[in-house]
Amino acid sequence: MGKLALSAAIGLVSGVICFFLSVAFLCFVLLIIRAVTHSVPDMTLTYKAAAPVALLAALTGFTVTLVRAVRNRGVDSRAE
Repeated sequence: MGKLALSAAIGLVSGVICFFLSVAFLCFVLLIIRAVTHSVPDMTLTYKAAAPVALLAALTGFTVTLVRAVRNRGVDSRAE
């Protein structure tokens, strides 16, 4: 049960971090586009694009951590 909770926590943290990093990156991209084209882009595109990125990062972090924990459990039990 502890491995599942740890995997969920790592997945949540990785999703939150990736969300804010992608929002910041996309804000800079849209500001550069605004400077080049002299038009005002829709800044809500950052949140619309960052949400799937965060979801994918959370699922990936959860899955990788859970798989590694399950694999290491098998290695630890053989060593005893």
